[in-house]
Amino acid sequence: MQKAGQATPTTPKIPDEATRILRAKLILEEALETVEALGVHVTVDTNRAGRTILDRNEGLTFEASGDVDLEGVVDGCADISVVTIGTLIAFGVDDEPILEEVDGANLRKFAPGSYVRDDGKWMKPPDWRPPDIMGVIDRQSALSEATAD
Repeated sequence: MQKAGQATPTTPKIPDEATRILRAKLILEEALETVEALGVHVTVDTNRAGRTILDRNEGLTFEASGDVDLEGVVDGCADISVVTIGTLIAFGVDDEPILEEVDGANLRKFAPGSYVRDDGKWMKPPDWRPPDIMGVIDRQSALSEATAD
């Protein structure tokens, strides 16, 4: 990122609009390439006014559409990792503690009361607690401030 002239702050902060748009484009581009390599076609529905509706999985239809490109899937997953970690770097966030926090929350999904939905998605138990993302970010900020002194 530094070789490309992109900012890599050492403390958590929100980057400028141009950086946020660039990161969004990179993530979406790599995700779409990976979906294509998976042999899946995604259709985006439009509303009556002809505007695209895109709200997470709302308005999206997924169907197998062709051959799977194993190399493309692996390359795409690696590229997604690179651009998402790069996005954390653009926000001045250390990825390792965040990934550990999210991984812990994902593992808590397997507690009593969880179940598998018909489409294969694992559903959280009633007492599941989400990852404490802001706690991790606040600790990173505090650590940065302490080492700056």
